[in-house]
Formats: sequence, structure tokens, C-alpha cells
Amino acid sequence: MKKIFYLCGLSALISASAQAQNNTDNFYQDLLVTDEVIAAENKDIAIENARKMLDSKPKLLKLKNNKVVKLPNREALTDTQSEYGSAPFGLIWGSSTKEIENLGVTLTRAGEKDYMNNYSAQNLPNGLHDFRNVVLTFGVNNSLWRIIAYGNFIQDDPEASGVMTMYRQYYKLLSQKYGNAQEFYTPNVINVDTTITDSRGKTQTVTEQKEQAIGNPNFLSELQNGTAELYATFENGTIGAALGVNVDSNGQSYITIDYKNLKLMKERDNETLNAL
Repeated sequence: MKKIFYLCGLSALISASAQAQNNTDNFYQDLLVTDEVIAAENKDIAIENARKMLDSKPKLLKLKNNKVVKLPNREALTDTQSEYGSAPFGLIWGSSTKEIENLGVTLTRAGEKDYMNNYSAQNLPNGLHDFRNVVLTFGVNNSLWRIIAYGNFIQDDPEASGVMTMYRQYYKLLSQKYGNAQEFYTPNVINVDTTITDSRGKTQTVTEQKEQAIGNPNFLSELQNGTAELYATFENGTIGAALGVNVDSNGQSYITIDYKNLKLMKERDNETLNAL
């Protein structure tokens, strides 16, 4: 007797959402697939058809209400992406080292002076040519919560005009994306002697302290020796970013961008408090 096998009951409901400054994050909302019925002459054919359907690439499916939707890549619908959102350079906040490597990223152990579980990342999904190195911090929970990007070295002039051009460019971009921009400048203070003459024609020398402006003729060396400091912060309630201007021991200038996921930081602090 010929037997007909039915494979039925394939139904999935997937939903996720993420929010960022310019509403550019991915949204996956109420993707429904109706029951699929596969008929075959024998059991082997039925199983093979089911396997091909499940392994096939996303395609358009027609629903009972005549609406057509496109299934997203199943690999993109991760729990971490829906919970913590997309991170800079095409990464996902909250990912483990293994999940980051599955994106094709090469991770190399980095120093752990201030943070635990740090890796230098190469072959990022969305790399930027302005940065020579990107370091990812996963912490004790193996969950990506911090990203710091180191800009390319610049052979700068004494006014540090090269790095200031890049600083202003990224200040504008980060302000647009995250908002709440605040700039912090600690100027170098020098003593300036001024000769003044009083009403009786008597002269005297007065020493006054004068703050040096950003981009003054000695600005590069001031940044290098730490007598001047310049950075900016940005924050949208979920992500905090700090943009800094730096000069190394060889007089090469560069910028840094330090991103931190505030939600993950809060969760980590709460875990510590609960353990106390």
C-alpha cells in the first residue's frame, strides 16, 4: 500500500528591536511563516525535502492573508543583537569571543592593564581606514562591552593641526550619532611678564598667568608632555563614547574613540552589588 507522509507544523515567530541615534539599527518585527506541507512518495524523499527547505537561503513566502515577507538570515537574529544592539565596526554588543570570530574577525590577545579579556581585532566587518588598531574588551563574563579604536599616526606640525582636523571631523560625526556632546579642555598655563608704567611714570614688571589656546604654536608638545589635554564625550543613554587627542613619545599625533555599552556596564555593576 502506497504511503504518503506529511511534514507539517513549521511555524516561527521571531521579533527583535534595536535603537540608535539616527534610527539606523536593524529591526526584525513579527516575521511569520505559515505551515508548510510536503508530500512525498516515500519517507526518504520527505526527509530530504524538509532538509533542503530548512537549509535553503531566505526567500519570499506568501502568507494566507496574501502578504509577502522576506525571511532574514537566521544567523543575524541573535539574542545578543536584539538585547544589546549593534556595535561600531559591524559588531554586536554582548557577543562572546567565539561569536565575534564567527563574523570572520581575527582576535589576538592584547594587554590587560586596565581591563580584563582584551583582544586586538582585525578583519572587522565594517573597518575604517582612519584607525590602525581596534581593541575589544569582553570582561570576566566574556561579553563584548567596550571597544577602543586607535587612529593612524600623523606626522604633525607644532600646532597639531593635522590631528585637530581629524578630531573635529569625528566630533561632528559622533555628535550626530550619539548626541549630548561635551568638550573638555585643560589648557597649558604659562607665566607672562608684562612691564607696566604707573601714573607717575614709574615702571614695574608684573607676572601674569596666561592660558594657552587650542592650536597654539606649542600645542603639539603640550599634548605630548601632558600640560594640555583635550577630549570630548557623547552619550545617548545606551552607548557612551569618548573622543581623545593624543601624542606619543615620538611626537606622532592620533585620535582615540572609546565606546562603552552603558547597559552592559550597569548589569555588571548590579551583579557585583548582588554578590556583596
